[in-house]
Amino acid sequence: MDYEDELLDREITIALVGGTGNLGTALAYRLAKPGIRLIIGSRDEAKATAVVTSLRETIKEGKLEGKDNLGAVWDSEIVVIAVPYDGHTRTLMDIKEAVAGKVVIDAVVPLKKGRAFVPPAGSALLEAQEIIGATAHLVGAFHHVSAVDLQSSKASLGDVLICGDDDKAKQTATEVIETVGARALDAGPARHAYIIEGMTGVLIHLNRKYKSKHASLKVTGI
Repeated sequence: MDYEDELLDREITIALVGGTGNLGTALAYRLAKPGIRLIIGSRDEAKATAVVTSLRETIKEGKLEGKDNLGAVWDSEIVVIAVPYDGHTRTLMDIKEAVAGKVVIDAVVPLKKGRAFVPPAGSALLEAQEIIGATAHLVGAFHHVSAVDLQSSKASLGDVLICGDDDKAKQTATEVIETVGARALDAGPARHAYIIEGMTGVLIHLNRKYKSKHASLKVTGI
């Protein structure tokens, strides 16, 4: 199955909640293709609009819009959450009603000064499950992709590990991941999220140690 073609053929709308940050804008660069309507979300709609204006200087195709986070979610079928961990709970509370029935891809990593930690819920994904409940199709992904590489159409991307308990969300996340040019791998249930999220801290350390911005994961033998 060609997941990218399937996603484009459906003419879906994706909301990037926290889309003005490094990961959000980098994902926007790869997702802004004909057939995908992309809404950049921010707590400040003016900031989202400014990012859209900036992106349009390099992205000539695609359907880009800027809205506040809640407006972006209401007007989408797929939601990608890419906010810093400090704003995770508040963001989820703000959009809780609007994500009902939708696929939510949570890319948030619990970090303090670049160091991973395990939050009280066990992981950011389990935290999201507690707040959103069973109303949305929730999955965790995009924790290990280099934002720098996402913003270069010539850069190759590592593998993206997906975890979660919702098969529909995993299927849709696979389509989104393939659309940005990476390989998607099902890494198991939501309880694995603390491992996957925690690996981001390791990649940050590797980048610092070896003076790089490109560390990512690649699974061999599959």
